[in-house]
Amino acid sequence: MRKPRIIIISLAICLATLLIGSWWKKDIVASQLINLFAGEVVIQQLSGLELSFREVSIKQVQLKSNQGNGLVLDKVKISYPFHIIYDRDNTQKIKLSVDKLTRYRDKEIEPTRKATSLDSPEIEYSISLSGMIEDIVRYMPGKISVRELVLSKHFTAGPLDITRQDTTIHLNSPYKSAQFGAFYFSLQSNLTANQIAVNASIVSSSDAPASQVELNLLKGKQDQWILNASINSNLMAIDPLLDVTQTQFVASTDRLNANGHFSVYASSLIPDNFLSIADYENIVLQVEGDALELSVASEIFNDNVNTQLSTQSPIELKIKALSPFLLESITGSGSISATSGGGRVSESPLANIAFESVSQTNTPRLQVKGSIYLPALEPAFQSSQWKTYFPSLQLTKPKGELKFQGEATLSPIGTHSTEKNWLDKFSLALLPGSELKFETAITDQPKESHLHSVGLHKSQVKVNIRNKIQIEGRTASSHLSEVIVTEGAIDSKLQAKDSTTSIYSQVSQLQCSIHKANECVFDLETVNATIADEALDITLNKLDSTARVYIQAGSNIQQLKLEQVNATFEELKGRDFKIDRGEFQLPQVDCKLGSQTASCTIKQWNSQFKAFSSEYFTLSGKLDFSNISLKATQGNTELSGSFASSTLGIETAEKYSLEASLTGSLSLSGDKIKGQSQLRASSLILDSSWHHDIDLATGTINFSLPKVEFNSRTPLSRMVKGLPIDIISGGIYANGTISWPQQAKDSVHLALTNVAAVYGDSFATGIEGEIQLDSDNGHWLTSKPHPLSIQSIDAGLPLNDIHFSVSLDREQDVILENFTAEFLHGTLSSEALSWNLVNKERSSILYAQDISLEQLAHETESENFKASGRLNLTIPVSTGPDGITVKNGHLQAIEPGGQLRYYGAFSPQMLSGNPQLKLIANALEDYNFRTLEGSMEYPPSGDLLLNLKLVGRSESVDTERDLIINLNLENNIPSMLRSLQASRDLTEALEKQLDQ
Repeated sequence: MRKPRIIIISLAICLATLLIGSWWKKDIVASQLINLFAGEVVIQQLSGLELSFREVSIKQVQLKSNQGNGLVLDKVKISYPFHIIYDRDNTQKIKLSVDKLTRYRDKEIEPTRKATSLDSPEIEYSISLSGMIEDIVRYMPGKISVRELVLSKHFTAGPLDITRQDTTIHLNSPYKSAQFGAFYFSLQSNLTANQIAVNASIVSSSDAPASQVELNLLKGKQDQWILNASINSNLMAIDPLLDVTQTQFVASTDRLNANGHFSVYASSLIPDNFLSIADYENIVLQVEGDALELSVASEIFNDNVNTQLSTQSPIELKIKALSPFLLESITGSGSISATSGGGRVSESPLANIAFESVSQTNTPRLQVKGSIYLPALEPAFQSSQWKTYFPSLQLTKPKGELKFQGEATLSPIGTHSTEKNWLDKFSLALLPGSELKFETAITDQPKESHLHSVGLHKSQVKVNIRNKIQIEGRTASSHLSEVIVTEGAIDSKLQAKDSTTSIYSQVSQLQCSIHKANECVFDLETVNATIADEALDITLNKLDSTARVYIQAGSNIQQLKLEQVNATFEELKGRDFKIDRGEFQLPQVDCKLGSQTASCTIKQWNSQFKAFSSEYFTLSGKLDFSNISLKATQGNTELSGSFASSTLGIETAEKYSLEASLTGSLSLSGDKIKGQSQLRASSLILDSSWHHDIDLATGTINFSLPKVEFNSRTPLSRMVKGLPIDIISGGIYANGTISWPQQAKDSVHLALTNVAAVYGDSFATGIEGEIQLDSDNGHWLTSKPHPLSIQSIDAGLPLNDIHFSVSLDREQDVILENFTAEFLHGTLSSEALSWNLVNKERSSILYAQDISLEQLAHETESENFKASGRLNLTIPVSTGPDGITVKNGHLQAIEPGGQLRYYGAFSPQMLSGNPQLKLIANALEDYNFRTLEGSMEYPPSGDLLLNLKLVGRSESVDTERDLIINLNLENNIPSMLRSLQASRDLTEALEKQLDQ
């Protein structure tokens, strides 16, 4: 029954001795001490136990905690073990020896820190310094030796010798670091009820300075100790100890390395229960360092982050209390440099920061100034943490430097409490000269999104801080109450990688407030921007704009307001249109931006442009929009609004132009746009409604032209300039439907009422009739002939009382059926006159009957030609690529014939020496014909050729004998008509005709 008790007692002595002996390398804060005791430790294996009254020996003991830490003790011997039971005042005779102590970690257990009991504020724990000293002096063996310690793959030590002589403890051990070489550790302490004195040193085998620790605790009043401590250390010497300490709580891959030299002086009033944080008082901590370098593995950077600290003047903190935290002052200055990737600071810097702390009028302040270098941040942008918070935003190829300076003002002494933060206010200035460059990719945008279509889903970004950006904040309770951003000017350039979109912008007059509702206001200017939308095939070139921007960010919706928007651009070019030199002004734009939708409203949008050009027309002038509403969701855009223009210039592809006013409205849903409008030019009003599919390039317009009356004061030419024809009287109205491409439902209806029109020097009056054109398989045609009548046509020779029925067939033949007209006191008639609109050759026959030669002579106003008699003509008319031609026409006089008086038919030169020609010339001056017959030709040249045979008598030659004359006449009809037109006053002739 005695053996189990002896085993338990022996193991207790081993564990207590090992824990006390390794105090210096296991626990550097109270929470770690509690963690060690709180973790469940089990004996996994115990072998080779031998017991005697003078000695206990164990071949091997394996211990393991529930956090995966384990110890293996080989060849354990305890001399005089029973003194701890029967002679506790003489435990100094106990001796403990271990041949080898090995520490290991169970790889199957996740190496994360387990919450300690100190993490639970509801539970209070107590460890008394007085009690701890008493236990160490009472129970610690007189001698402890460990031949070899293997505490990590980087750290080995031994032999470890610990001796105790009453209250005095000596500890000595060499140890080795794979990275820094060999060291020797020694410690001497004196533990009494009223004083704790500790002196420790680490000496390197090289020439590196030694590390020394002096600690002195004097018992003050009943539950308080007075601490004075100083540390002068070379971090290279304690780096292996840091490695041993960290392996209990972090993964072995996250290795912590340290280098450099520092010194620390500390003083404080500490409670006997040193876990009672609220009872610490009057803490003074002074730190100096020279090239302190700390290297720690970072998951964010996927590599080591090296930090170097140097102090220019000692950093001193005076703290009244820890809980609540009461900071009295903080002074000192120094610099911090950091790099990622394991390189030296000078090679690949991450940050350089200079700091200085001062305390004035009981208000501590910390001032910093430095730079952050973007190239070293690239691993952070690729880390899993970045992808967690910004899963769709990729930042690559960062370059540049962010310069800053700042100041933090801590809360004045005596104002700290559990309700108030230790930080009172802070300010941070982003400095001019900062330049940031990187490439961006937004991966969650579908191809149909607007960001993708303009190419900004992948872009290159360049940001320059032109004027200082000042950021200031205050705290309230335990959180920030408000952050204010003032001043500042930022230049940025956004260049799409896969398109020509390029936006250069300038932000100035920046004012922001970050609180419950985050608000910003600033002036935004864009210069020489280009935006290319691939989906809509639209490109905006050389855009310059200014605006005042207001942003308010809530939890789910961001509000955006633009004021005083002014913009100009060189060109806006689309698939079917182009706008040159446009400008617009928007007094205000209100937008709401959510995670899935965006909407904007614009009450007024004033714009003007040099030219809006399309295949069919060109617009110029001013165009104003109002009550615009825009809503965009994923894959769909909806827009509606009204438009108006008081001075709009319109010019067609044929150079017809008019100055008009325009009103209307439009709406857009996805790729479909529709609207209605009214165009006014003097008394001409054109109403229309239309719709267009942008993606399919199809659409329809319905239009109506209410009846408009023309007169000499308001002719058509006053409304529409450049037309070859002018309407000077009468009325006209029209309506119809036109589609693109042409549809079967398309039709155009035109009605003319007593219209008088002028074409060049020709005119027509009294035009009456209606025409209906319908679409059939891509062709315009009439479903039936439409009767038209014209009072008169005067192109030099008048036609009167014209009647016909007009039709347009599938072959694009314009046919004038049952054509009749009065001409030279006779009639013109034809069953059908045809003209093909695509210049195919067509033939018709025109009959001229009872044509008066006397009236012909009168109309031509010829002074050397007089005639009487009447003619019948048969005229085969051909139309086609050569215009109007006549071949093999025939003319014949009506009985009983007529009379010719043709003076000066031949020139004197022609008559000289030609008696026969002179005879004919004399005969034509007084010739009475019984028959007149001949042929006619009218070639494309316009020269009318008449081959005539006349049979009659001339009193000037022989009144008893017939005189047969063969006469060939040639006359250019267009020239003759122009001559006749020029010989009369067009206005007078037209007014005379209208009066009739």
